[in-house]
Formats: sequence, structure tokens, C-alpha cells
Amino acid sequence: MNTVRIVADSGCDLTPDLAERFDITLVPVFVSFGDEMVSSDELTSDDFWSRVERSGVPPTTAAPAPGAFLQVFRELVNAGHDVVCLTLPSKHSSTFNAAWVAAQEFGEHVRVVDSGSISLGMGLQVLRAAQDALAGQSAETIQRALENLRERTSVLFVLDTLEWARRGGRLERLLPLIDRAARSLHVKPVLELTNGEFRLIGIVRSSKGALQRLEDEVRSRMPLEALAAAYTRGRGAAVELVSRLSMPGADQSDEIMIVEAGPAFAAHAGPGAIGAVVIRA
Repeated sequence: MNTVRIVADSGCDLTPDLAERFDITLVPVFVSFGDEMVSSDELTSDDFWSRVERSGVPPTTAAPAPGAFLQVFRELVNAGHDVVCLTLPSKHSSTFNAAWVAAQEFGEHVRVVDSGSISLGMGLQVLRAAQDALAGQSAETIQRALENLRERTSVLFVLDTLEWARRGGRLERLLPLIDRAARSLHVKPVLELTNGEFRLIGIVRSSKGALQRLEDEVRSRMPLEALAAAYTRGRGAAVELVSRLSMPGADQSDEIMIVEAGPAFAAHAGPGAIGAVVIRA
């Protein structure tokens, strides 16, 4: 039986160090700042936001070409590996289709799985797959486990502004509902993404209210198998959320992953977003 390697697009927001540690190959998405297209692996978070400020043009994102996945798949299969590839949700990104097209050349040696999630919602699934691969699990077993994990993974997040979501089109179906519920520009929608579907779960009017609502929503889904936090600018709010959710008397902030989301999320969420990623037990 061939050993298994894990491939994912960079929308999973795992750091290069984690990817190297768990033998994960990351295929970068692309970000457009006006006429300039930049690979996400060339951008730190600070670079991304500096370019946004300099360009004065809202950024957009683009999926990797099938050829980028094809090259990665060919190298791994030729080295004697089977491959499980995870991508951003097929309902909101063409990344899954690009990977699927590339995978057709390799038959059962390459399996493409729609994570149904974004940022660390996808990232935690990628990590689990990589751990299973290193433990010697087969590609088929890993795929089945991921399909189960996808159903239990949710990203709960609050947007500080709606303008980036309006431009990006990811929430087109929900925006009329949000606008009717809001009746004001000074509100923050609380949203959930599960298995590729966005859902409006509330409206809050302050940053304090946003943290409280996220805490309540996370607690309502306990017991949890995993928890992580992501943000776009403003790490303090994410750290506070994790602190609130830690067990009394225990410092778990070092155990719960907290990351600044990369371009695949930031280009659509805008600054000031905060999210909790939960995997239900």
C-alpha cells in the first residue's frame, strides 16, 4: 500500500511551519490588487494589508489553475504516494474544480475532498488528515474520516463591516436578510458556515456584543473535539475569546490555535473580523 500525502490550497491558513512539520503540500491561491496578481505564498498578513492600503482597490481572489495541482499531484504520485487533497468549498470557490480536473489523470491515486469550510475550519481538517496519513492510514480511510469531520465543522464569525462581503459576492443570498434585520449601518452580522452553507445566526451592535454572542454560540455546541480562532487585524479580540472559552484555572491559550486569516478569507471579510472554529464531538 502506498503511503499517503496531504495536499491543500492555502485557504486553510496553516502556517508554513505546520505544513512542513506534517508533510502537507500547500498550493497557493492568488490575490488581485487592481492589475497586479500576487500568489498568496508571497504575502504575509502585513504585506496583504499594506498592498490593500496602497492600491486603494478592493482585493479579489482567484483559484490556482489546474496545472498547479497537476504538478504537485504528479510529483507525489511518481514518488510512490497516494494523495488526498482538500480544498475550499466548491459552492464558493473554483479551487475544488481545479483540483478535481487535475486529479483525473491519476485515478484512485488522488482523491479530492471538498472541506466545506474556510480558514482554520478547513485547516483543522487538513491537520487531522495529515496526522492520519503519518499514522499510516489509507487514502480511502482518510477520505471517509474527512467526510464525517466536514459535517461536524463550523466556522462562527462576526464581520466588522459588510462592504467587503458585498463586493466579494460570497454572501449575496444572505445580504438582503442582513439588511432587513439591521436597519442600520452600525451593526455586525454573526454568521455560521457549515458544510459549505452560510447562515445568519444573529445581529450585534458592538464588539463586546460580538464576543459575547460568539462565546454563547460556541458553548451551545459543546462538547467539542477541537476549537480554534481566526481574525483579520485585531488579535486581541481573538485572544480574549479563547480566554473566555478556556477552562477555569487553566491557561489553554497556547493549546488553542489562533491565527490571522490569510487572503482567501480576508479579501471577502475585510478588517476586524473574528471567527471561532468548532468541531463538534
